[in-house]
Amino acid sequence: MTDEIVFLEPGGEQAQKIARAMASPTAGDLLRGLADAPKSTTALSDELHIPLTTAKYHLGNLLDAGVIEVVDTRWSAKGREVKLYALKNQVLIVAPQRKSAIGLVKKYAATLGIFVAGTALLSLYLPSLSQRETANDLVFMAAGDAMPPATRIAGDAVALPPMMHEFVTAFFLGGCLVLVAMMLYEAINWRKERN
Repeated sequence: MTDEIVFLEPGGEQAQKIARAMASPTAGDLLRGLADAPKSTTALSDELHIPLTTAKYHLGNLLDAGVIEVVDTRWSAKGREVKLYALKNQVLIVAPQRKSAIGLVKKYAATLGIFVAGTALLSLYLPSLSQRETANDLVFMAAGDAMPPATRIAGDAVALPPMMHEFVTAFFLGGCLVLVAMMLYEAINWRKERN
C-alpha cells in the first residue's frame, strides 16, 4: 500500500526535478538496486560497479527530487555516518492541473471575505462621519439640503441615516454580484475544458 499519491503538473518544478534526476540510466540502475531493500551509497556503488562519487551524485539528485528517502543512519567501523536509502512509498501521477467546482468556491472565498470585511468597516466608519457632520441633530449634504434628522441612541451615538444604510447594502450586494459573475464565468470555462 502506498503512503501517498503525488500529482505532478507537466512542466512543474517538482516534475522537472524528477525528470532530470531519472534521466540517467545510472539513476534507473540505482532505483532498481533500492527496489528490494534499503542500501548505503557504498553498497549500491559496489553492486552496480560504479564510482562512489557517481553513486553519491545520482542519489543526491533522487533525494532532492523526492523519489527516495533516508530511512536509517548507521555508523561505520571508522566512525563515519552512513545513510541508508530506500524508495519512497508513493505513486507519482503526471496530469494537467485539476480544477473542480469546490476549487472555484475556495478561490473566491477570500474575495468574499474581503467584501464582508470592507462592508463591516464601511458601516463602522460611516457612523463616525455622520456624528462629525451632525449639527443640532440634522445632517446637511454638501449642497446644503437637509437630510432627515439622525436618531439619537444611548449617549452621543447617532444611528445611520437611511441613505447610508442603502449605500452600505448596495456596496455589499454589488460586490457579491461581481463575485457571482466571476464564478459563473469560471464555471462556464471549466465546463468547456472538461468537454
